[in-house]
Amino acid sequence: MKRQSILKKLALVFVIIPLAFALSACGQQKQTADDDKVIKFASCNLKVYEDTTKVLAQEVEKLGYKLEYTFLADNTQLNEAVESGEYFANYHQHTPYMNEFNEAHKAHLAAAFKVFTDRAGLFSTKHQSLDELPNGAQISIPNDAGNNFRSFIILADAGLIKLKDGVEPIKVTQSSIVENPKNLKFIEVDYTMLARSLEEADAGFLYATVAAEINLEFNKDVLAPEREEFQAADIIAVRQENIGSEKAKILEQAYKTDAVKKALTDSYAGKEILLPSW
Repeated sequence: MKRQSILKKLALVFVIIPLAFALSACGQQKQTADDDKVIKFASCNLKVYEDTTKVLAQEVEKLGYKLEYTFLADNTQLNEAVESGEYFANYHQHTPYMNEFNEAHKAHLAAAFKVFTDRAGLFSTKHQSLDELPNGAQISIPNDAGNNFRSFIILADAGLIKLKDGVEPIKVTQSSIVENPKNLKFIEVDYTMLARSLEEADAGFLYATVAAEINLEFNKDVLAPEREEFQAADIIAVRQENIGSEKAKILEQAYKTDAVKKALTDSYAGKEILLPSW
């Protein structure tokens, strides 16, 4: 009898253990399935990015997914978060900046889709036209390679400097200047300091969004706009292997909605500062 009792207990153990593993596996599968509906999203902490990200999360939810987002101030950190796989996508940059990051860090980021164009140009709080710029005028420009060349192209188009022939635009630097009749001085600063540096400079490079933050309107106040062909659209970036993935498609479908378009203008009190890419 005792032997039969032991055998029964062993048989019960052999039934319970596989069942426990099966239940555990089901739980893991459910967790994986739930996680597969989550899109981890790193966004810039500037107002327009924050405003549109919050609306984007609502639109993503309508499509059966959840957007888990965080706001970061550092552009490098935003890209590293996606490159490492910690986040699926980020929202803060245009393609030239991303390409510069890829080259410098041997990274694998790619543009999933375009979101909007933030026009750029030269602005001033001291002068009404470029003709008023004095000899030795100080011009504030961004110091990152993805934006630095744009300032020199704008100045060359305006006739204030001349650049070497045959230099690829994106490779233009201060050393590419061969004529500078007004002896312009260039103050290279971090992108985040452009608005503040304009207080000291005679003129400076600004995007329309940054100009709006200091009450300058692109259509009214820009002294020299950037050529349309050099206007780089902002993008949602993912790792290269995630281009065309289901989550990338969900993000694009959710972003390209009237609700997000409205958020782009609402972020600037109804003014159309940005040009949507759809």
